[in-house]
Amino acid sequence: MNQIELFLSAWNCGKITLRPFVVTPREKLFPESVRISEGNGMFRLSVSYSGGMRDDFYFIPGDGELVCRRLFNCSGESLSVCELGVELAGVSFGGAPGDDYFYHLENPRIYEKMSIPVDYDRMRSGNAKDSGFDEQAGNRWADPGVVCERIGRSPYQPFPAILLSNSSRGNGLVHGTLSQRIFFHNYLISHDGGAIRFEIFSGFKGINALECEPGRVLVDEWYLGTTPHAGNLERIFERYTAELRRHLPPMYGATKINRDNMVWGSWNDGVFRDISEEMILREARFLKENFPTVRWIQVDDGYAVHVPPAHGLGMPYEGEAGVDHAKFPGGLRAFTDKIREVGLRPAVWIGGLCPKQTPIYQDHPEWFINYDYRVENSSPLDVSLPEVRAYMERALDVFFREDAFDGMKHDFWSYAFEDSHDLLRQKNVSAYEWRDWWLKEIRKRIPADAYLQTGCDIVMANPFLGEFFTNYRYGIDIGSGNWDYVKTNFLWGAACFATHTGDLFVPNSDSVGLFPGLDDTEAMFCLNFCLVTHSMVEIAGKLSEADSASARFRRLKKAVCNPNNGQDVFFGGYDYRDNNNLIPRILYFRTPHFSTEENNPLLPLRTVGLFNTDDAPLTIRFSPETFGLPAGDYLLTDVWENTTVPLTGEAAFEVEAHGSRLFAVSSAATCMLLDANMRVNACSETDIAFDYPGDAELFFTKAPAKLHFNGKELPFRSENGNGNVAVTFHVPGKGVVTLR
Repeated sequence: MNQIELFLSAWNCGKITLRPFVVTPREKLFPESVRISEGNGMFRLSVSYSGGMRDDFYFIPGDGELVCRRLFNCSGESLSVCELGVELAGVSFGGAPGDDYFYHLENPRIYEKMSIPVDYDRMRSGNAKDSGFDEQAGNRWADPGVVCERIGRSPYQPFPAILLSNSSRGNGLVHGTLSQRIFFHNYLISHDGGAIRFEIFSGFKGINALECEPGRVLVDEWYLGTTPHAGNLERIFERYTAELRRHLPPMYGATKINRDNMVWGSWNDGVFRDISEEMILREARFLKENFPTVRWIQVDDGYAVHVPPAHGLGMPYEGEAGVDHAKFPGGLRAFTDKIREVGLRPAVWIGGLCPKQTPIYQDHPEWFINYDYRVENSSPLDVSLPEVRAYMERALDVFFREDAFDGMKHDFWSYAFEDSHDLLRQKNVSAYEWRDWWLKEIRKRIPADAYLQTGCDIVMANPFLGEFFTNYRYGIDIGSGNWDYVKTNFLWGAACFATHTGDLFVPNSDSVGLFPGLDDTEAMFCLNFCLVTHSMVEIAGKLSEADSASARFRRLKKAVCNPNNGQDVFFGGYDYRDNNNLIPRILYFRTPHFSTEENNPLLPLRTVGLFNTDDAPLTIRFSPETFGLPAGDYLLTDVWENTTVPLTGEAAFEVEAHGSRLFAVSSAATCMLLDANMRVNACSETDIAFDYPGDAELFFTKAPAKLHFNGKELPFRSENGNGNVAVTFHVPGKGVVTLR
């Protein structure tokens, strides 16, 4: 093993040794013999164990990193394998061992922390909340059975990588997954003689051991590398992510399906199960007329007879009798036809849990997993059983071929696929293999341009899900009036956005709307947060009944004029290692909020959000350099107050408790258009391109003399404001407004 020791020792992370192992139900086996060979830019580690098992590691080294492809041969006899592993010993970063820590995206989800010291006892009572399962809002902090010595073992589908570092140093060691076809990776870390022992486990979801046929080869792929940016949350995983992108299959999450448009869903903004065909069609007609970026109408939970609790996947078992015909008199197919007549596309919420009082559970309790340790009144189907899979396929046929829904929000679906407990009766296939099967079956039945959203269990930015899903809910419902939920979403979202993988898989911050459960300040906070993070996949509420002249309604329309979901969001002056200041104060992106044009000097160069989650006012300071701009003269336009002031050097704003501010930052020398309430596709000194009709309110540095639309003069009104000129006019449709 000397060559591997020398190679890893060159990484400036201590004198690291590497030792593989395999775990069976009876024992943990280390190699009986090891042989190393080298050539063609890689080196191979061939390992044999007792019982005829063999391991072949193919390492492709780079500059401070390597890619591993591991082929484990189960021998000529049937074999049960609990997990494969690699032990790294001697990891050190040059600081005091007490300052060694790890970062994993599970950390904020379970422990309300970003970085956690290596020696921190996460199993000790009080270090993690262990509350029950909240079926309405989703999972709240650490659910029963989730707190564990193993890092990365939870069912929360986290970004599959871990950082080890020292809080006094900038260097770190990163391990990350490159395939999730069979395995998931989880970790144990501890100190041994002042250095870190780092155990990397390749385990199976849903089963305690995989029953392998003779000669089966298990393929595992992972990344190991160094980073000089351990102190920068946004750059921790950038080298791993670059390698990951070379391994990912084609991704639905990378398409435009959820990027420039939105989904109206019937659940949020206080609607919940109080739905009907009549109400949803009324909202669909209103949205089609007034919210041009909304493309989908999604009926959420409440269409089935047997509710509550949430019921979806088991409903087709009952045939037409399972549909609540008091709400949908003609059934679901008649409903989807009417949505299409409006000019929008129908989608459906499908929960994967089946309540125990429903006919499918009463008739076939043997079809279900015992999931009482988390959920007492509902159960997931046991996907390992052939008769269950046959029913699940039939249920999909009902929703998508008979009822003709085009898209899907899949909620409460992942328990049989992502839980690390021993759940499935049949053990010859890993739950990740069943996950691929199930998601492929869904994709067979929906159009290629259909959205597929994953809900609970909450997803923490796992890009592998983007192969099938187009967006992921990473947080709990934020419109209920619970401020703690809003703060929770902010913390979890920060971890997800910092991976900079929104181009692979769109993050979804729950729906925007009028937020009737929140006061004006907190509702504005939610809207600004969803806007500045480009996570506005969903919109909600009975908007047709709202006061269209109210401030909340007008701000909502402006906020959703150009969703651009998945666009990169950046952090200003955030130190994730400081657990006393967990939530970032400053978030920004590098375009106007109303356009995708980047580095157009006539438009804002940055959009900046300031956020105060404290219970008292907070002064937030920044300069152009905070947003990656060179020092110079800029204009700062308040997006909601419509005021423009100079920005030179440092600025300071007091933000009220639970409050926020949203600014456009523009060049004082070149900017023409400071702000807008409609999407601007392109802007030059003479032309502004729009792609839908609407009543435009634009803020200029000076008023135009005349406007023309597609060659015809366009009436407008201009009014001098506070540092800008407000110009209002009606855009008749897609086309170009010419300024003179």
